[in-house]
Amino acid sequence: MVADDLVAQVQSLWDAYARDGLEGMLSVVDDDVDWRPHQAGGRVLHGSEEMRAFYAERRMAGERMEPTVYDLERVGDSVVLTGALRVVSQGRLTESQLAWVYTFDNGRLRTAAAYPTRAQALRAVAVPA
Repeated sequence: MVADDLVAQVQSLWDAYARDGLEGMLSVVDDDVDWRPHQAGGRVLHGSEEMRAFYAERRMAGERMEPTVYDLERVGDSVVLTGALRVVSQGRLTESQLAWVYTFDNGRLRTAAAYPTRAQALRAVAVPA
């Protein structure tokens, strides 16, 4: 597999989200991906249906999420994406600088998890010596 394949997959995932929202993003991955969104407070969402339910909860609460990509880097079988997440809720705007780790197995996305910092994301994918 070419080193950039995984990075390209993550970029296409974010492009799909920017273009078509959650459904666009879910259309480019398997239904059994485990998600750990920043707004979920550490909760792991198993599969597309739990992710849809989570987004429906956020919409019902009047929340809108606007993610932005800064950089993508491959680390082993993972891709670390640094960026920002703007959240508009009840007339207030908050913006957080975050990092997301996308972990692959044989070229298939298996997990996607948000971290408060790039350093924490890199520690999560560090391979023990």
